Order: sequence, then structure tokens, then C-alpha cells
Amino acid sequence: MKRLFLTGASGFLGGHIYALARKRWDVFATFLHHPPKKLPDQWIALDLTWHATVREYLEDIQPDVIIHAAAISNLDLCEENPFLAEAVNVQTTNNLASWAAAHRIRMIYISSDMVFDGTGSYYTETDPVSPISVYGKCKASAENIVRSKCRKWVVARAALIYGRPKIGGTSFSEWLEGRLRNGKRIPLYYDQFRTPILVENLAEAILELAENDFIGTVHLGGANRVDRLTFGQQLCEIGGYDPSLLDPTSVADAQPRAPRPVDISLSIRRAQSVLRTKLLSTEEGLKRMFGK
Repeated sequence: MKRLFLTGASGFLGGHIYALARKRWDVFATFLHHPPKKLPDQWIALDLTWHATVREYLEDIQPDVIIHAAAISNLDLCEENPFLAEAVNVQTTNNLASWAAAHRIRMIYISSDMVFDGTGSYYTETDPVSPISVYGKCKASAENIVRSKCRKWVVARAALIYGRPKIGGTSFSEWLEGRLRNGKRIPLYYDQFRTPILVENLAEAILELAENDFIGTVHLGGANRVDRLTFGQQLCEIGGYDPSLLDPTSVADAQPRAPRPVDISLSIRRAQSVLRTKLLSTEEGLKRMFGK
């Protein structure tokens, strides 16, 4: 059985990758702040900024593939703490990529649609990046490191992820459901566009990339472009919640610490050409999430 070194395994996406991968991989999973309730074998409490320690674990494990899913993904936190964001999101990637390159193993780096500035639509993998936030800039820098150092590499840019946690973490849809269950009003942008992807669907695509021989950058989003208000309305319809709790609002009226792109919808044509995994629309993904 091949060995997989998975970072961020107790996070929202990482937990789903772990649950799927352990069926056919020997998985060595790292976590830092959020250990699983029952600590399985081969889970490693590891601060990825301790570079020498990380390399010691890698030398001992000798993985066949690295999937690097760990990150500080909170945009406002990254904006407030750029040095921390750089240390966690860029320098740890450099350390992992250097080891992968030296040992000629495959590395899958989980990036983000936030590498784009949002002035376009349906971005392709060949479109130039132009991030407007610290988080986006860190992701773009880490992408370049992986491309320049690794021989067998994939940069997988994930869109907005929704769904329910397998081990830990949370999502936009979890936040929505929590407020809807409690009858709280929810302001949602009608003029900010993404290509949201169900977390299980994303994990399936990433594991397929770990197992095939594709090399390059690929966009992993859902099959449709949608604004947040419409997504919320779909969730209410499929999940049986009250849509009158949703309040249309404009992204122009928001004042977050980190700037938000208006339209970072992703083209998934390349993914559809190299993957067997079908990337679901929000309607298909929400039905799967609610078991319908």
C-alpha cells in the first residue's frame, strides 16, 4: 500500500481527504490545533513551521505522495498577521516542496481561487494571477514554489467549499445552516460570484489527482457560477429552511479587513478533461449534502 503524507488532516477539507484516502492509502495525517476526537494510528501532532522536525518525519515515513492541505485560510486573519500568513502558507510549502523535489515524489498543493483579482469571470489556469489580499498573495507565492521545485506536482486551485465536516473545521454552508436553524437573519451578497464545490466532491478529485500522472495547475470548482444569495436560496429550498431570512446585500457595502474579489468563478474545463470524477453543480452538491 502506498504512503500518503497529508497536512491539515483535521481541517474541513483535510478531514474529508483523510476519510477517503485511508480506504486505499497508508495515510500519515498531521494536525496542530484540532485533533480528532479519537486519535487514530499514524496521526501526527506537528507544527509545520518546525521545518527540521517536518523533514525528520518525512525521512522516517518516506511517503509516495504529499498532499498539502494545511493553511491559515481566514482572509482577515491573514491581512492582520501577514508575517504569520507568510510563515504558515508559504514557508511551510517551500519546506515540503524542497523535500518532495529532493526525493522525486509527487506533491499536490491545495491552492485557492483567491489568487485572482475578481475583475474577470470563469478564470482559466492560463490566466495571470493578481491577488488582492495577503492570503491570495501567499497562495500565489506558494504555487510558484511548487512549480519551480517539484518534478511531479499539481497545483489544485479550490473554489469556495461547502458541506459538512467529517472531522473538524467549518464552511460557508455550515454557517448558513446554523443561522437558519436559529431563525437569525443572514445578509448575503447578490453581486459576488464563485463556483462553489461540495467538500466530498473536492476530496474525490484531489485523491484522483494523487493517483494519476497529471502534472500542472487545475481548477477544482463546481459546475456553475453562482452568487452567495442564490446559493443560500438553493440551500433553503433543498434543505427545507425559510428563505425569507436571507437579506440581499451588496459586496460594495461591506468593509472587511481583507479585500474580497467580486467574481472569481473558475473554468473547470481542464479538470473535466483529466478527471473521471464529475464536478457537481450547487444543486447536485446540495442534494447530495442533504441526502436527496
